[in-house]
Amino acid sequence: MEQSNHKVIREYELDTWTRCSPSYNETWATLTNETLPLLISKTNIDSNLSVLDIGCGAGNSTKKISDTGANVIGIDFSQKMIDQANSVYKDITFKQSDAENIPLEDNSMDVVIANFVVHHFAEPNKVFKEINRILKPNGKFAFAVWGVNEEQSSLGSFFQAFANHHELSELPHGPLFGVTDFDTYNGLITNASLKKFNLEKLNTNWNMDSLAPLINGCWDWGNLHLFPEDKQKNIKTDFIKNCEAFKKGKSYSFPHSAMIGYAEK
Repeated sequence: MEQSNHKVIREYELDTWTRCSPSYNETWATLTNETLPLLISKTNIDSNLSVLDIGCGAGNSTKKISDTGANVIGIDFSQKMIDQANSVYKDITFKQSDAENIPLEDNSMDVVIANFVVHHFAEPNKVFKEINRILKPNGKFAFAVWGVNEEQSSLGSFFQAFANHHELSELPHGPLFGVTDFDTYNGLITNASLKKFNLEKLNTNWNMDSLAPLINGCWDWGNLHLFPEDKQKNIKTDFIKNCEAFKKGKSYSFPHSAMIGYAEK
């Protein structure tokens, strides 16, 4: 990939997640945090360890890691995400930083967590090498990415509704979005001189009492606020109709899948 394309992807991702920062903890974080307990347990995070949370967003994931007693730092490339995190979690250290140039010393962290962010990196090879650089010998790295697109029921309901009225290619999508094969991630791990790579599938559900987190998250992520009001209304009507299949009483439960990767230095 040419350098110019890397820049386009980086700016596109930055714009998207900066836009999502005010609502992130009430929308997407309520799904992505479902994988955190597994990432924490697989890397044996406890009060004696130093942890880096890459792509920390508005800080919800970093707070959950901090609750283990670990000394955790959260970084995100969006200053607005960092501002949001600092405003809510005042006792945790957050830094604005691109993951390709992490502002930490060599061999300084016991664990690195990247929860639903790897598929947004413009240059994942650089990021994985940075992770190796900052990890202590035998340090652990764990990440989560989406499973196959067909198994993301909440997003699928949105994609179907959106496609009824607009081109799907207009929606944001990172370079590794929907990539689930072992060889792709193992190549990144190997090139970064990390070892003992394992990739496993996790099935989970996104449960919600109302559709507000899902609708608001999709509208922010897809920047649908810029669409004509009549088109927004039509997409939302179809979206809500598609979600009826996942209604459980007065609540909703959307099946999802994620791929969980682990490696060591």
